[in-house]
Amino acid sequence: MNKLREKILERYSSLYARVNRSIDPTEIKLREEKAKQLMYGDLIASLPKGSKILDLGCGTGFLLYWLSKQPGIIPIGVDASISQIKLAKQFLSDIEIICEDGLNYLKSNPNEFSGIFCLDVLEHVPSEDLCLEWLERSRGAIKPGGFFYCRVPNAANLTGNYSRYMDITHKRVFTSTSILQLLEAADFEDCRIVPVRAAHLSGRVRLGIESILHKIIFRICGLGIERIFTNRVCAVGFRK
Repeated sequence: MNKLREKILERYSSLYARVNRSIDPTEIKLREEKAKQLMYGDLIASLPKGSKILDLGCGTGFLLYWLSKQPGIIPIGVDASISQIKLAKQFLSDIEIICEDGLNYLKSNPNEFSGIFCLDVLEHVPSEDLCLEWLERSRGAIKPGGFFYCRVPNAANLTGNYSRYMDITHKRVFTSTSILQLLEAADFEDCRIVPVRAAHLSGRVRLGIESILHKIIFRICGLGIERIFTNRVCAVGFRK
């Protein structure tokens, strides 16, 4: 790890506080909880009681908090940022949360989890080969039949350039096609894009306007094949 990344990781909670309304996962709004249910609920509902779910790059614990409220699920979080983990443990004292490099943690826990969430992480990984290794190790840490769910910045969105450069540790952005390339290269199966969904009317209207605007621009530019324009693109793959 280079000196800059190491120093930023030590105080990453400062950046997180600048670009988010709150760092306290227990303050999550009801509509945001409902949106998580729409996005992740079906994956979780089919798992047997006692299933372990890893939040890889858990930050201060927003997803962990939602997972902790799902019946029969054992959430576990890991993140390399000392400042983020300190806050996560402060807010979520009853959840197992580990401060460790994610890749090293995956190597040490083969066949351990029924599913792994990796939200807003892969854009930070220094190289494409390391991205592949993160996914291969994730696949190894998942039990057969388990899932790997990732969320990354979307280069097809007009804010893609902002997403690439708003954090100095970001190394790349993705599209719906390139994230599927990565999942398939790591030997995940049944890989597919998961549409971003909103749980309230204003959110659905915003997503609709965003989609129409981008479709017009992409058609004008001769790129009418692209269909995913949300500012983040989500995808899931399975270990069969």
